[in-house]
Amino acid sequence: MSEQRGTNAIIREKRYEDGFRVLQGQREYVTYPDNTSVRIWYSEDPWRFEEHVHSAVEIVLTLEGSVEYVVDGVPYTVRKDEVLVIPHEAIHSLAMGENSSRLLFLFEPDVLMSLRDLKRLPGLFDRVFYLHDGSDTHTRIREMLLKIRSIEKEQNLAWNAMIYSYLIRIYSALCQHYMSGVITRGRETTVRAVDQEVITASMVYINEHYHEELSLDDVAAFAGFSRYYFSRSFKKQTGYFFKDYLCQKRLQVAMELLTRTELSMREVASRSGFGSVATFNRAFREKNGCTPSKYRAIYGGR
Repeated sequence: MSEQRGTNAIIREKRYEDGFRVLQGQREYVTYPDNTSVRIWYSEDPWRFEEHVHSAVEIVLTLEGSVEYVVDGVPYTVRKDEVLVIPHEAIHSLAMGENSSRLLFLFEPDVLMSLRDLKRLPGLFDRVFYLHDGSDTHTRIREMLLKIRSIEKEQNLAWNAMIYSYLIRIYSALCQHYMSGVITRGRETTVRAVDQEVITASMVYINEHYHEELSLDDVAAFAGFSRYYFSRSFKKQTGYFFKDYLCQKRLQVAMELLTRTELSMREVASRSGFGSVATFNRAFREKNGCTPSKYRAIYGGR
């Protein structure tokens, strides 16, 4: 156990060795290399960041395995080749287990937000984009992120400007593919807006009642939808089936309890909403690739 904790301490220290994380409470002040406002960070070490917030936009591209994010209370499992865009000033936490790797892009959005046609689109710079549909746009954005990484490594003349030119292209693609119809008038847009509001309220309801016995029928009734319409709308809005979202929320709570408390496994399972320790252990292993006990040994005591 002491050897394991020693290894984990070294991993934690490596996060700070170039001095780019400056924390005051939950507020992080991202520092950048000279003559740029972009930082790109590759890691294959297992680690965990508690809830924090910063002025930079954060984009993660998972290369192997998966990275677990919670953004403003909503969990996301970002798997290989998937992309998650976290807006500036969003409260988020993240964790990456063993046998995973990712690229993390941090940049100040001022240049993009100064472009009038992008700035006028409601929600473009305030919403999460989870790219997991395998569409041409998803693939193109992933390739542009890899190109940005290559530009940053080579650092040829005007490389920072070149990176921002790609970021503009990325946001243009996000706008065209994932926000089509946002400024469209008419009944269809109104229905979509109502559905989005109801699903958002349902997510808040789940986040408040995850520790109870909660079924699809229960939440659909809360939303005022039939179970079938609610299920389709929930998947479309969040990218998750209801059951998977609920399980992910419970697992996130369990991970917090494992790292912040010394509660027994039975109590952790109960407080996070799992009906039994066996169900808890099985779900935890499927999502994290290790037992709850091993997770506590690695990430506990911080």
